[in-house]
Amino acid sequence: MAGVDVGGGAPRQKKGKGLRRPKRRIAIRIDMTPMVDIAFLLLIFYMVTTVFSQPQAMEVNLPPTDNPVPVAESRLLTLRIDSDENLWWNMARETPQPILFDSLRGLLLEWNAKQPKLVTLVKIDKDARYFKMVDVIDEIQIVEKQIKERRSNFSYRFSLSPFSEFDKRQMAEVRGGASP
Repeated sequence: MAGVDVGGGAPRQKKGKGLRRPKRRIAIRIDMTPMVDIAFLLLIFYMVTTVFSQPQAMEVNLPPTDNPVPVAESRLLTLRIDSDENLWWNMARETPQPILFDSLRGLLLEWNAKQPKLVTLVKIDKDARYFKMVDVIDEIQIVEKQIKERRSNFSYRFSLSPFSEFDKRQMAEVRGGASP
């Protein structure tokens, strides 16, 4: 803790000072060891009891590139997010139609009821913001959860794909007459 060192022996006197005695200096020595111990104990306590935030990551399983999985066009629902962050959908080779994000869940539920083995292809333009793709995938996962409550062995299949030049041309043709 702390200690006081009292000097031993008589203080030195200087000649010619008379009867006046000089003050004795008391040396104080503070032991810092207990304070360091408590500081490290608190540090370890906070490190052990603090809950670290887990990074939020989305698991994406990529198929092998050497063996593509064939999908019938009649079971393929395509969702496109263009550079203006508008959402478009089409089934098989139909013309893409604009859709509001609020009605996406209803569309997915409707098509899953019509086509039990539906595969959804999500295409996003490189200039669109990332969170739009995450929002669409979140909606797909919500729909999957709702359908699993009704059908126990259900597994929603969706894929991600880059926006191609063909998609851009198709969007430009459709954009002339309709917008979401």
